Amino acid sequence: MTPSSILRALPRAAVLLIALAAAGFALIVWTIEGADHAAIRAALIAAPAQDLGVPELERRIAGFEQGYFPDCAGLAILTREDAWPNAAYAALRSDTILPRGNAEMCLRLQKALRGTDDGPWFTYARYWHGALVVHRLVLGGGADYAALQGVAAALLGVAALLMGVALAWRIGPAAALALTLAAVLLTDARAVAALPVQATGFAALFLAVALFAASGARRTGSAALIAAAVSGGLLNFFDFLYTPAAFAMLNAWVWLAAARPDEAPRSARDGLYVFAASLGGYGAFWAVKWALAISTDPTGQTIFVFGANEFTRWGPGNGGYFPFAATAKIVAQTFDAWWKGGLAAAIVLAAWAWARRRGAHAAARFAVLLSPVLPALAVIEAMAGHTMAHPAFTFRIVPLAIGLGAASLIVVARQTMPAARKAAISAAP
Repeated sequence: MTPSSILRALPRAAVLLIALAAAGFALIVWTIEGADHAAIRAALIAAPAQDLGVPELERRIAGFEQGYFPDCAGLAILTREDAWPNAAYAALRSDTILPRGNAEMCLRLQKALRGTDDGPWFTYARYWHGALVVHRLVLGGGADYAALQGVAAALLGVAALLMGVALAWRIGPAAALALTLAAVLLTDARAVAALPVQATGFAALFLAVALFAASGARRTGSAALIAAAVSGGLLNFFDFLYTPAAFAMLNAWVWLAAARPDEAPRSARDGLYVFAASLGGYGAFWAVKWALAISTDPTGQTIFVFGANEFTRWGPGNGGYFPFAATAKIVAQTFDAWWKGGLAAAIVLAAWAWARRRGAHAAARFAVLLSPVLPALAVIEAMAGHTMAHPAFTFRIVPLAIGLGAASLIVVARQTMPAARKAAISAAP
């Protein structure tokens, strides 16, 4: 990739992201207008309290620690949408509960549903809250909360399958299987299926990677960067700032791994451009929402975009953390049970055995394929406050990196196999 390809990508990516934002905003407004908010509140009141984080805000599901704060924050938005003068204004504001401590969020949601909450609320306009589209369509259509959980789980399952299929198309079935197994079994994907807001966000990550694999992985130059940026915008529409760096890492790796046999090897530097384009599209799409929200309050006093704790400086003297404390935290979160380490080792060893039987090992190429892990960890460290506050989902970057390592063993063997065979033929008498 050259500077000119980057410059060519910028205006086209901007147009596509603005068009995507307009479509996304129209979708939110349409679902707000069409939703039966009385039915939504009734469904939430009838839901088991534990499914809404009461009395336990955090608990283990399928061996993974899960927190209900994001879901309760999203559900609270639904309870007030029909109080605003029009759906567009409700979509821009996204008011939710301002808790005095995280533990209060889900308790106050129960009060809000019953009209007894008298605590403060705030304008949570920093996100698009695209995941709530699913809630409005399901709960607003008369279904109960269990049905919503089922739909969210199905979306997550289908999204993981689509990512696996797209990866198999671009990098081969064995490598796709290794990465998809790590993504499904070593992360909390199975556990988070019970939490519809978070499940939809996780499904969006899988879908965004699938979209890039299908549309941009085999492209080069500006076309690849545009595809990466658009997939980043798609993720941001549904995301709750879970692990965007993990998404960018996956996109960059897919692009590096998808090089054709007759193509010159792709470089770590160009992979970094894809990583940056993925995060750039995510950030640009986010900035559109901030701009729209601030247009309703030019002073910005009621609009929450970022808090000081999102980007924490290093060192205990300024209330921060030591370097690599965030990385150590998410590694510990990943392996908080013995079976997780055993499963990770099994996936890696199976990939190694497959690769060893089929091709030569090229250490340099393996290092290039794993290069997207470094900028992803840099983002985790740069956002140490966010990483340390939410290890229940920020840890996902570690098992996904393990999946990349296993898949990279297979990809290297596949890419070096033709060269090894040619050399053997040439050396034959």
